[in-house]
Amino acid sequence: MKKLIITDLVNEIAKLDRNATYSYYSGRSKLKILDIQLPEGPVNFVRWDGQNRESRGSVTTNQLARIALACSNKPNYPLHVDRLFSAGGNSRSALETLLAYTPNFFMCYPKRTDIYTGEIRSDLKHIMWCPEDEHPRGEIAEKPYEEIITEFELGVDFGNINITADMLNDEFDSIEAKTTHIQMQIALIEIGNALNFHTWIAKNDRHILVKGTRLGDLKGVIRSLDDIPIFYKAEIKEAASLIDCIWFTHDGDRIPAVIEIEHSTGVTSGLTRMRKFKDVFPSIETTFTIVAPNELRNKVISEANHNIFRPLKAKYLPYSTMRELYGLIRRYSLSDVVDYTFIRPFMENMVED
Repeated sequence: MKKLIITDLVNEIAKLDRNATYSYYSGRSKLKILDIQLPEGPVNFVRWDGQNRESRGSVTTNQLARIALACSNKPNYPLHVDRLFSAGGNSRSALETLLAYTPNFFMCYPKRTDIYTGEIRSDLKHIMWCPEDEHPRGEIAEKPYEEIITEFELGVDFGNINITADMLNDEFDSIEAKTTHIQMQIALIEIGNALNFHTWIAKNDRHILVKGTRLGDLKGVIRSLDDIPIFYKAEIKEAASLIDCIWFTHDGDRIPAVIEIEHSTGVTSGLTRMRKFKDVFPSIETTFTIVAPNELRNKVISEANHNIFRPLKAKYLPYSTMRELYGLIRRYSLSDVVDYTFIRPFMENMVED
């Protein structure tokens, strides 16, 4: 998929009519473009508020760069501009307005989870870059977004993940699905670091590049299962090697969690790998956990309660919660500050005793 760069944004804004006055999407303010410095800005404008008071402002190159990066990392995903800029700067609404009048940017009101009350709300305006869709230039269009997002996943940056079509297999039908899978593994590595754990990442994912570094070489990731003293048999190492994520204490003597990431309506491949691991290592004491999209929750619970999987007593972590936790840890530098008790309340029991 094409990456969005600063010059793309500036060129699209430059195609807007310089003689037109553009109304903000919400509120009574309006603006007019004064001049644009090609190729990367700034974009200078004059603005009138609801009481027709005039002021001048500028969308800077740095602001354009930030929005371009955020959109490239998450195309077809709602972005809250105020949160992206930490509510800083007096031209962020002008930038949002100008983008909304270009063909590939849409306004939306996604459903989102309030992190404090758990309430599902849809009253907050977002903007979304949709490179495959467009609307008439000089007009604003809305586009629905069906998935539920959370406060903290807005602006969460997992870095540039290099996925190509030849990396896909029977479990992944698109680059987007595989990319999301790797994002969840990145989050698990960072959360593991914060909890003072080492992390094993499935051997078939370790070569994937994240910000130019192999996933298997990221901080906190175990290089080889041969270094784990409790994996005393070859069949244990073999069963563990393809599991998406395993957390170990630093001495390698305990396994706080064995985690599989699901993404399709089948949701049984991860449960099957965890069950095989338990069969070859029956003495293991751990928390078996499935990470899966919010909309697959009921399906995951149903499968986890089948007789073959019930002995796992598996727990569930939704994608939205993973993004919240990753965002919290990155935002507040929680590494080595919290312990395993921090994450337990976020894991939902799927199997009743």
